[in-house]
Amino acid sequence: MSLLGDIIDRVLFPNRELHVIPVLDGAFSPNQRLDQARQLGDEIERPDDIVLGQDGALYVSTGNRILRCTGDDFNKRTVFAALDGPVGGLACTPGGRLLACVSGVGLVALSPAGEITGKLESVGGEKIACPLSVTVAPDGAIYLTDGSRNNRPDLWLADLMQDRAPSGRLIACNPSLGNASVRADKLAWPLGVAVSPDGGEVWVAESWAHRLSAFSRAGGDKRVIVKNYTGYPARLGCGPDGEVWMAFLALRTQLTEFVLRERAFCDEMMRTVPPELWIGPVLDGRLNPREPTQIGRIKKLGIQKPWAPPRSYGLVARLDTRGLAVETLHSRVDGRVHGITTVRPIGSRVLAVSKGRDRLVELPAGRSAEEG
Repeated sequence: MSLLGDIIDRVLFPNRELHVIPVLDGAFSPNQRLDQARQLGDEIERPDDIVLGQDGALYVSTGNRILRCTGDDFNKRTVFAALDGPVGGLACTPGGRLLACVSGVGLVALSPAGEITGKLESVGGEKIACPLSVTVAPDGAIYLTDGSRNNRPDLWLADLMQDRAPSGRLIACNPSLGNASVRADKLAWPLGVAVSPDGGEVWVAESWAHRLSAFSRAGGDKRVIVKNYTGYPARLGCGPDGEVWMAFLALRTQLTEFVLRERAFCDEMMRTVPPELWIGPVLDGRLNPREPTQIGRIKKLGIQKPWAPPRSYGLVARLDTRGLAVETLHSRVDGRVHGITTVRPIGSRVLAVSKGRDRLVELPAGRSAEEG
């Protein structure tokens, strides 16, 4: 029936968005460069975001804690703060405060000593229960994304598979976390947010809509930069020279897209099957023998085909000042750096968070001669 419905849609609604997944070509051509990334320090359990503080330390969100990391490879780690819920997105203000997205709480401001100095818990009479990412503009204005009115950040896969009407929000507030307002609504899991290189727009990456959009900071205007990615875009990180980096949670697959359209099957799967075995993307596909159909990944003797349909994948992209990809680094199906939630330029280096493999890595510099 879904096939018949798609045909009818094409005839009656020719301008409606297609379910087509773009192929990996051009700047997105597959390679193995992300597997050449160097791990920094020991593993960190389920890291989510990173930010460089005014003190030169790297702050990492993991579980309910924020770690303060120092040393050449940020391998000396102490607990900076323990909060009342899982911590996600991080940002640092010009005054040295750390901003943290805390699940079920909202946006929390922390002093350089790790003490809570302020909170933004609701806007427009609605609680901010699913804060995903936060960024600070050069003039001190703060932009925050609230992913969903239905699920909290740890239920990201459920939010995708439920396929409900988008309910995410882009929220703006002043440096004191006051005068908060909703700048955009009905966003599809807006996991990435950054101020554009020219400072005039806020770029938002919507994971479930597979697009990158720009909202004028002056208000009103919206434009779509990229309307259909081959993966689920995640956080955005800006460098000093105007370049922007984008992380991707995973790649889309035809099987997942098919299941999302077959609502009766999908609802039954979510009701009767453990979430880790759902037909859908995961941050770390380590070949669970109970995975559905194995998605064609096994060749023989447990060897995975790098070109097979991915259950998990590693992908980051470097964007130009227009928001278009000019370079990508991949960790393919058989790779070791999957489930990238964040990529950020830190000084002269570019660091990425592999939440799927519990590690912080430094991307290789320049283009590699070993592609493919």
